[in-house]
Amino acid sequence: MKEKMQWLCFRKQVWFQLSVMTMFSLFGMDCAFRSSGDLRLYESYFPHENQTAAIKQGKVRVTFLGTTSILLDDGETQILTDGFFTRPSLWKTAFSKIESDQNIIQSVLEKAKINRLKGIFVCHSHYDHVMDAPLVAKFTNAKLFGSSSTINVGIGAGLKEENMELFSLGKPVKLGKFSITVLESKHTPPFRIFGKTNATDSNFPAIASPLTQPVKATDYIEGGAFDFLIQHGKHKILIKSSTNYVEGAFDKINVDVLLLGIAQLSLQPLSFQENYYSETVKKLKPRLLIPIHWDNFFLPLAKPLEPNLKLGDDFDSNMNLLLQRTSKDQIQVQLLQGFESIDLF
Repeated sequence: MKEKMQWLCFRKQVWFQLSVMTMFSLFGMDCAFRSSGDLRLYESYFPHENQTAAIKQGKVRVTFLGTTSILLDDGETQILTDGFFTRPSLWKTAFSKIESDQNIIQSVLEKAKINRLKGIFVCHSHYDHVMDAPLVAKFTNAKLFGSSSTINVGIGAGLKEENMELFSLGKPVKLGKFSITVLESKHTPPFRIFGKTNATDSNFPAIASPLTQPVKATDYIEGGAFDFLIQHGKHKILIKSSTNYVEGAFDKINVDVLLLGIAQLSLQPLSFQENYYSETVKKLKPRLLIPIHWDNFFLPLAKPLEPNLKLGDDFDSNMNLLLQRTSKDQIQVQLLQGFESIDLF
């Protein structure tokens, strides 16, 4: 009888411990899948008005379309970075194959009034950048510019050779009054989630053959990362999608506007944070900085954008870090919601 009571007590103790462990695990998972920031804290950095009037001659308008999809428009010519609009859910991305949604892409093109697009420039070939770019090129008859990996995604989607162009680093591409120079960059430092990493396998550094959807998200290999220096008249814009830097790359460049990737910035070592700011913002000396790659791209673009998940980012810390430094340097910071537009100059 005594042994039986001891066994029952042991079972209860084990059950209690397992219950507590499960409860804490579920709590931790719930926290991990929450937003990493509260946009209400940054209300003063949003424009609260959307430019819809015709673009005046000489002006350039920017529209934020989530993640690092940036539309630039001078009223005559439009250029776009990435064009990632499908935004499949986290569960679909993690556990099944993914593919572009033509209906979503068409609806974004219509809502954003993308009707005179001449070029799509892909910053690297992970799925959240390149996945939809070939279909955007097809639907708009724009040319797709990218690395050999991006070109293979285009071939897999059936794009014709004349509708694609391999990046030529440092050589300006003229599209209307825009001049776009592609600069070599680095991807955000690798990270691990649930034991998996996004680091590029040195044995497979690029997408080496045509990639045809549907495929796994991991089939989209980085294939090199790139920044875009864009000149329009006397004004310059730099689009830096990834949170990393090449030392000395911007020593001789100043810009009016910097669109800066901030994903995972505060998760990096303090020395990296310091160097990132110094090698980008300090050297480029923009009058206006627009943070990009801050939103949760597992949610539809049709909804108000939310910050990245706590699972892999800390939006509040990223912004606090950025705002402290830009305030000292007297640089204006502007956040944009999905489909929001402002005139840059």
